Amino acid sequence: MALRTLLLLSGILAHAWAQPAPAPSVTLSVHLVVACSSPDAGPKAAFPGLDAADCLDRAPFLTQKDVQVAEARRNSQGHTVVFLTFREDAAIRELNVTRRNTGHRVAILVNGRVAAAPPVSTGSRFLYIDGGYTAQQAEALVAAFNRQAGLR
Repeated sequence: MALRTLLLLSGILAHAWAQPAPAPSVTLSVHLVVACSSPDAGPKAAFPGLDAADCLDRAPFLTQKDVQVAEARRNSQGHTVVFLTFREDAAIRELNVTRRNTGHRVAILVNGRVAAAPPVSTGSRFLYIDGGYTAQQAEALVAAFNRQAGLR
């Protein structure tokens, strides 16, 4: 009986060790950058190009739950960027927010850190994250976003 239990236990442990590690998840939050004196101000927005008096709007207007599909692309300077397409309701929300805030900045946080803080030049339904990623880093983010969106 003890030998049978030992063999069964070793089989269970071997199966558990053979399981792949869970794939890392990715978080996204896109906030308007607002004056820290604003009633909607949340935490300070520390990122090159932002003023010391800049804060993140308390509530993000986009999160990883809004992502429909992610792609790695190259921008006009040849840098690898992560391009996000949002679900319809989120795309409309982004378009409305960016139209109302042309000329202001947004802060794009990936895994809790500001990856980029571009100025809003026009209303948009898409998002490019130019976070200085290598092609490998961008592909890993794309895979994580797509996995969370239910794509393989």
